[in-house]
Amino acid sequence: MIFNVILGAGLALSILLSAHPSSAIELEDRVQDALTTSPITMDPIVTPMDIQLIRPFNYSSYNAYEKSFTLDPDNGETSNLWINNTSTDTVYAKITVGSLSPIDIPIKRGTQKTTRIGVIGTTNVKVYIYSSTGHKMDVNISARQF
Repeated sequence: MIFNVILGAGLALSILLSAHPSSAIELEDRVQDALTTSPITMDPIVTPMDIQLIRPFNYSSYNAYEKSFTLDPDNGETSNLWINNTSTDTVYAKITVGSLSPIDIPIKRGTQKTTRIGVIGTTNVKVYIYSSTGHKMDVNISARQF
């Protein structure tokens, strides 16, 4: 019984408030303001904070890991390649940026390396991770551009 009374009072109050003339005028003013506001002058494209070139994942194999990706200056000026070696021995990352000579980066077991690559123009990057002893590699890898 009390529930029905409270429900009825709430319904009656909401009808009275919605029929109040000032609420309709306020709504009309808000709609008018929205329609007369000047158009957006900035570029409406929203770019993310960074682009995932290699999504973070774990690679575990006796075979070498190889991945290529393209850096685009529209996606940012800098890219990072992160490698975390969780295997039992040193692994090597051979990184080739564009037509430059590849660099070999040793990554000792239990350590990680972040290699920063500056983006000048559209550039192809090749990542080749291998073991010189033939042991099973276990590495975490990711690359992003920002």
